[in-house]
Amino acid sequence: MAGAPGVELAAVVDPEARRYVETTPGYRVLEEALARVDCDAVLVASPPGTHHVVAKAALQAGKHVLCEKPLATTLQDAFDLVETADTAERILMVSQNYRYNAPFRAVQRLVMEGELGELASIRISCRRDTRTLFAPDDFRYSMRHPYVLDMSIHHFDLIRAATGRDVRGVYARSWRVPDSEFVHDPAVAALLDLEGGVPVLYEGDWATFGPETSWNGEWEILGEAGRIIWSGSEEDRGTGEVVLER
Repeated sequence: MAGAPGVELAAVVDPEARRYVETTPGYRVLEEALARVDCDAVLVASPPGTHHVVAKAALQAGKHVLCEKPLATTLQDAFDLVETADTAERILMVSQNYRYNAPFRAVQRLVMEGELGELASIRISCRRDTRTLFAPDDFRYSMRHPYVLDMSIHHFDLIRAATGRDVRGVYARSWRVPDSEFVHDPAVAALLDLEGGVPVLYEGDWATFGPETSWNGEWEILGEAGRIIWSGSEEDRGTGEVVLER
């Protein structure tokens, strides 16, 4: 963020802010920063449960807001933020950075240009071992639905962006994984029903015992005229292989 072209970091709000950005003003309370700092927008990168209150305060202070996913943890809070942004006439946007990976852009282009013909089905599997990836006190280990809210939301967004279709229905089941730090279920399987009757079979696991996939997951998109296979690097989600089979 600090090095992004066209952006000047004005302040950081965090109990440990001074530890992270020594040359930028640090505040422990958002309201204090909003009152003292001249800025155009606020980036909300706090734990999901705080997104609603933080983003709403920024919008009401007249700031544009770029919010880390998820926008909120309940539909009621999400709708409230949209209404608040409309009233304040400010931009409210969710950061969905996975959309801008080069491999995904290739997948999206092939689907949108009709290379597969009519879509028949989509399969996605994402498996990562995050038992020791985060700090021991990281919020993900104690949050409800950790995989769904913090990981699968990327893939569900990519499904909609690649196909141009919304999800009509979801059947899902999550479960606990022994020998993991997660208080709540870190694994999930879901069947999504897209507009037009296209089924999506989805599997996600943040405490896998097997081989890991890319953070993007492994994809198969099947159509009447062919299929796309997308796989990638375990280390760099910006690289990967996209294969079109006619």
